[in-house]
Amino acid sequence: MCFFLPALLLGTSSLKTPSLNRRGTAELFEISRRARLVQSFEADPTAPVPKLWQQRLGSSEAPARWARHGRGTWWLIWLDDGEPLLALPSAPHSSALDLLFADELHRSSFDQLPSLKRREPSALEQRCLRLLTSGSAVQWQPSGLASISGSLFPALASVSHGCLRVALRGDRLMAEGPVASSPFAALQVHHPERQANVVRFDPPSAYLELNSVSLQPLLGSLFNNSLFAQQLDSRYGLAKQLRDVLLKTPVLVRLDALEGGRFQAAIQARLMLAAGEIDMTKRSLDAVATALLKRGFQRVERPLLSPDGRPSNHLAVVWLDPQGHPQGGWSLGPALRGQVELLLALGDAPYLRSNPLKRMGQQQLRLRARPDQLARLGWLGPGWPRVVGKAPQLEIEMTALPKQQQPGWLRLQLDVR
Repeated sequence: MCFFLPALLLGTSSLKTPSLNRRGTAELFEISRRARLVQSFEADPTAPVPKLWQQRLGSSEAPARWARHGRGTWWLIWLDDGEPLLALPSAPHSSALDLLFADELHRSSFDQLPSLKRREPSALEQRCLRLLTSGSAVQWQPSGLASISGSLFPALASVSHGCLRVALRGDRLMAEGPVASSPFAALQVHHPERQANVVRFDPPSAYLELNSVSLQPLLGSLFNNSLFAQQLDSRYGLAKQLRDVLLKTPVLVRLDALEGGRFQAAIQARLMLAAGEIDMTKRSLDAVATALLKRGFQRVERPLLSPDGRPSNHLAVVWLDPQGHPQGGWSLGPALRGQVELLLALGDAPYLRSNPLKRMGQQQLRLRARPDQLARLGWLGPGWPRVVGKAPQLEIEMTALPKQQQPGWLRLQLDVR
């Protein structure tokens, strides 16, 4: 199946043959428009022949094809369902792709797909194609990210479209590229391509730490979901006005392990509210308190603990279950320089923490996590790649957040020791 766009203006690959020419790249673009996930790999002729090559090409043809392929690029493409198709540049002229399906049923289903309206790729799509045809990279659409992330997908909606260059440097996996909440076709290129700086991996003090200029990247789509928003409003009194305020507020989030008790971990958020928003916040917290009392929780006030474990001069509202175990709570600090700190806790009582994670330079969002421990808690489902679920440390930064007409820019570094 061949797609040819004569007006497609794409640079040719700099890799050794076989590599795609413009016609082959045009075909890759048309297939990727249907794909939920695309991965490109730079071959290493000194490495063993990949198992998938042997399955699709046969044990006799695969070694010879692998040797001829040199250090060229090859692709795995996940369509709507089932096993990925293996795509290789056609020999000898690389003017099209050899599409190797898992079985005849997958091939037949692909051949019967309705034709897409042909168009040239946008500037951002061209950038992604350059990544996919010049080395290791990954491109995803919402269905692809959802299949990997599972229950975490609502928190990842702002990056539901993405295309990252991937590289292995020693014992760390690095990835960088544009991300967005909407298709790349209508977005403008905004960020120059540049190499990521290697960050120092400090031992994490928590399972997860986040520092962001706002909650919008994580909870924006969830708060704006009509069904979820209705429940927040009717059951807990979190009106849209307050939700909008919270989404725009700078936030620190921390997830810590708990020993024993009902929960395995406790999560706490620190938000800096404008002093003028405090009355509205208090009214909303009163509405939440009324709802919790109706559900049998007990309200107590306790001194907010300092980082050294000593009681501070501020009080925290703590909610206890019928057995007397803390289930969460909140604390409002005094107004200071026109701002008020709001602590929200779930799983344990609120507390003060020293040395919070800091954003550096142009970072709009910084996240540091321990994926191996998150997997143990069940936060990372089986869809995530094994290398992610076993990693002792992950560092993510966004130097630009996604906007309506522009993508954000994400960098990821993963410890793969």
